[in-house]
Amino acid sequence: MAKNGRRNKITRKSFTNIGSKIFPFVKAVSAPIAFLEQLTAKDRQINASAMAGASATTQAKMLMNFVTGRLAGFGFFKNTGAVTPSQTINPSGVINKWTNAGLIGIGYKILGGSINKMSRDMGMGSVVPETSRVGSIAKSVLIGGALGGFFDDPPERVINHSVPQQNIIRAIPNTFNNTTDNTESGF
Repeated sequence: MAKNGRRNKITRKSFTNIGSKIFPFVKAVSAPIAFLEQLTAKDRQINASAMAGASATTQAKMLMNFVTGRLAGFGFFKNTGAVTPSQTINPSGVINKWTNAGLIGIGYKILGGSINKMSRDMGMGSVVPETSRVGSIAKSVLIGGALGGFFDDPPERVINHSVPQQNIIRAIPNTFNNTTDNTESGF
């Protein structure tokens, strides 16, 4: 029985060590990933065919041109096969999927922290796991997504070219049933 208890402690300890080793890496890359994904998503979609056949080096050059194009209006690399976008500033782009994810993570930290405080006051210990780490990563995602969204291309405006109702010609469905009819017409 004592060995099983030791094994459980060792397993928990090693899991904690893995989490504590991964956390700094995840925190460090979360903001740049959110920034790059938000900033270049539309450009990567537009240039998907050019990126599909390109080498990894050429794809990295295209990505760099997308970033510098959105931020400064020019691309460092010529003849990559992709269109370098123009500089954009889009304050409405700050609200996006990455900032929403960051706000949800910050909400988890705040709500989980208050639940943990209540449970510690009741003598139970922490109930909600990793609130501070999730909140820290969420802040990084929020900042990266907001910066990427600020320089992101605004969505295309949808222009409604609706036709007034009196000009619409409606097709009347053919209700004639073409079955074999043995009766002859009198004409």
